[in-house]
Amino acid sequence: MFPYHVTTRTNNKEWFKIPLCDVWDFCKESFIYAQEKRPVKIHCFVLMSNHYHLLLSTPNSDIDEFMMFFNLKLSKLILRDRGAINHCFSNRYKWTIVDNQSYLLNTYRYIYQNPLRAKITKNVLSYPYSSIHFTSFESKKFNYQPHIYYGQEKSWFEKRFSVDLEKIITKCLKKEKFTLSSRESSFNRTALSNTPIKYRNCKKDPRT
Repeated sequence: MFPYHVTTRTNNKEWFKIPLCDVWDFCKESFIYAQEKRPVKIHCFVLMSNHYHLLLSTPNSDIDEFMMFFNLKLSKLILRDRGAINHCFSNRYKWTIVDNQSYLLNTYRYIYQNPLRAKITKNVLSYPYSSIHFTSFESKKFNYQPHIYYGQEKSWFEKRFSVDLEKIITKCLKKEKFTLSSRESSFNRTALSNTPIKYRNCKKDPRT
């Protein structure tokens, strides 16, 4: 069972048109709703102004059904708050399987650094709309099971990728499977294949 990186954008890449703090609360409500319908493991989540990044595993191989419940619920809540009736998200969600441990750890780091790349925060921790800030109670409700916790590897999470590596990861996450091009340099290949931290199959939140 390998994790999926999932992303969904709004129609025409427009902003949600309601306060992001409200969308964040709607995401939490939608996680609970979708988990009741089709349980999955949530590993990482970051909400941006017109899209989100989600890392999850599906023990029952039902990602399509979970995402249908999650996006439909989230869209309904957002549109109701806006008083709108049109679609909230554009097309179908996009996914990428990440079956390599080093690539997976770098995907965590890439997701959490999304607000840094957008230049809306100075560090990973200060961005409020990410799973880093799930409470212990929320973690249980959402079945939040990361392979690595920010508090355990803070300096690594905060260390920025080079511009080249960011572009490479962006391209890899547009494929159905995270794979490097055969033309990729040995330097970049080594940088993404060897991480200074160990993969952890966390079963307990170290904060508790």
